[in-house]
Amino acid sequence: MMLIWPGVRSSGRIAGLAGLACVVAILGCATRVDPVSRGDENQRTEAQSGQGICAQQGWYGDGHCDRFCLAPDVDCGDVSQRPAQVVAEIEAFNASLSADARHSKYCKMASSPFVFYRGVNHLYWKDLASDRRLGLFGGDRTKIWLQGDLHAYNYGSFDNDKGKVVYDLNDFDEVIIADYQMDVWRMAVSLVLIAEQNGGFPTSSLAEILDSLSESYLDTTASYRGNDDERDASFTAANTYGPLDNFLRDIEDSESRRDMLDKWTNAGTGGRIFDRSLAKLTAADPAVEAEIRAAMPRYQTTVARRLQNDPDYFAVKDVARRLAAGTGSLGVPRYYVLIDGQTDGQDDDRILDVKKQGLPSAYPYLTASEHSQIDRAATDQARRTIAGYRALASDADDHLGWMRLSDGDYSVRERSPYKEAFPTETLTSKSQFIDMAEQWGMILASAHARSDKDHDASIIDYSFDKQVDILTDGHHGAFRALLREVASVYAAQVNEDYRSFTAHLADSCNRAAPEK
Repeated sequence: MMLIWPGVRSSGRIAGLAGLACVVAILGCATRVDPVSRGDENQRTEAQSGQGICAQQGWYGDGHCDRFCLAPDVDCGDVSQRPAQVVAEIEAFNASLSADARHSKYCKMASSPFVFYRGVNHLYWKDLASDRRLGLFGGDRTKIWLQGDLHAYNYGSFDNDKGKVVYDLNDFDEVIIADYQMDVWRMAVSLVLIAEQNGGFPTSSLAEILDSLSESYLDTTASYRGNDDERDASFTAANTYGPLDNFLRDIEDSESRRDMLDKWTNAGTGGRIFDRSLAKLTAADPAVEAEIRAAMPRYQTTVARRLQNDPDYFAVKDVARRLAAGTGSLGVPRYYVLIDGQTDGQDDDRILDVKKQGLPSAYPYLTASEHSQIDRAATDQARRTIAGYRALASDADDHLGWMRLSDGDYSVRERSPYKEAFPTETLTSKSQFIDMAEQWGMILASAHARSDKDHDASIIDYSFDKQVDILTDGHHGAFRALLREVASVYAAQVNEDYRSFTAHLADSCNRAAPEK
């Protein structure tokens, strides 16, 4: 297995180009995309540079290893051990899973480079959390609550606490406080991998898609400077466009609470209970079910105030174990709890999603000050998840809360009847992809902006949107160039890591196969 260091290419295909070597053309800027909004004095510099940001900064051969810049850095030494290191990291990260859960997760990760990427967030943070390029547009006052594992499938539709069907960030297990670019970069890498999975786009088109993400992120962030508009920003069928508003209208027309309940439960004379014949549900261990039922009164004190004094609302009707959910978190203990809801009728029952929370995969790679900020925000991992969720979300789920069981801390949220992920496989034209990239950027910028001092000044005491606008105003071209460099080079590395991983699985299967 050959490692994809910048400047070292293999014969694999990415983004519809002739080979992985061609990904460099995105960054070499043979095609310059005109700025979407403001003028940039750095356009010509980034367009003419054939070696990328690290060469511009004079970082090659300076005694510091810059691992994922466009050209190889001699300071990094021998990189031939990367395939073995990747496999070892994955095995170590998943060592606590049962053999069956690990097998299921690995099989899912082996289905494509993009799914693999979703399962190795820990590698992303290990590789990039200390990257010097973060300092070009970041600093101590650009650290914010992050989704922490951002890709296109960690956005989705759901109903907020006002009953509106919205499209927003929708997975908060990995929330942490760190530099905003780690979310933006991770999302950009996912767009390159999705483009490859969808059959590929020309170099110039992929550059436009990535530029649309970064420019809409910067422009939206700047638009919140000096006001609190981000606190009420939401994205619905009424104010989105392109494929997204059609997607949301379809969700509104085709989904309902009754439909969700009929999917997951059976209704009878004794009331609804979970349908344990479903492949994704099974009976909960009786001892765990008893623990969950006993923990409900304490959980009720952690939810939105309007629900705290209604014990009948939270009366438990059934508990089941949730199986085969997610990618990175596949195998983590998770339960569905059916509660009575507002009335005694069977069609307004609610399903609570109760999920064990551990340290986020980014945590080992954060700084001491970032650890301190997170520790001030939450005393355990379930509370961290809920604190980050409430900071990033607009009109967050009233059912958000936590409970402690004998094996750890669990976050609790409602399962929305309108929970769906946008089908990225439908993004087969440049215009569709650009429309989505722009809106993904707007949504992320809104979430980041609302989680600063506007949410809780005791945790983040500065205006994030002001700080980012100061750092990037007049430098959007350089920001776009940096994003293209990170996204395409790291996506190439993900492809090579995927090959190392699948080769390891094949070798393991071959060794485990019985003799004939």
